[in-house]
Amino acid sequence: MDKYTDEELVELTKTGDDESFGILTRRHVDHIYNFVRQYSYIKEDADDITQDTFLKAWKHIKSFKTGKKFTTWLFTIARNSALDHIKKRKAFSFSDMDSFGSESRTSSSSDGDKPSFAETLKDPELLSPEIFERKELSKELNGAMETLHPDWRAVLIMHYTDEMTFEEIAAVLTRPMNTVKSWHRRSLQKIRETLMLHHNDR
Repeated sequence: MDKYTDEELVELTKTGDDESFGILTRRHVDHIYNFVRQYSYIKEDADDITQDTFLKAWKHIKSFKTGKKFTTWLFTIARNSALDHIKKRKAFSFSDMDSFGSESRTSSSSDGDKPSFAETLKDPELLSPEIFERKELSKELNGAMETLHPDWRAVLIMHYTDEMTFEEIAAVLTRPMNTVKSWHRRSLQKIRETLMLHHNDR
């Protein structure tokens, strides 16, 4: 059954085929866990949010609309679950989060080609998409990522690790696509500045 698409497995799950949902869970559990970790660095919390995400998805699977993309729907549930968890924990001010949505309320109609790091940074030699895979930079990169707002980190994870388009990310974050692109650009710039500072201090 692994040959089926996510959406085909969803339709089978709607008929009562729990095995299909099990495949969906195994297929996406690591992606969802890595995503919710951008909202909570506490492993136990991330475990709980991930479990809650798949429980909600299973309970509400019949509400999934045919023709939509399952991952967008699932990541939306994950983010909402993470925010609910954070709100209970009172980990940060929600007014701070809301302020990030004030830049642009106008979304363009086309996502276009996926931009590279080089297109958004002044120094393409310092950062490239492969930076997430370079073990020697993982500590510095993680430190730089921690300085970002959770939604900004989530944009990078969804775009570069899960290969989601800005349009899909905008749907998950319920923000205009131009806002998501702005967060993406500013996140990369901030990471660049942080890594540059670390490099100069050596």
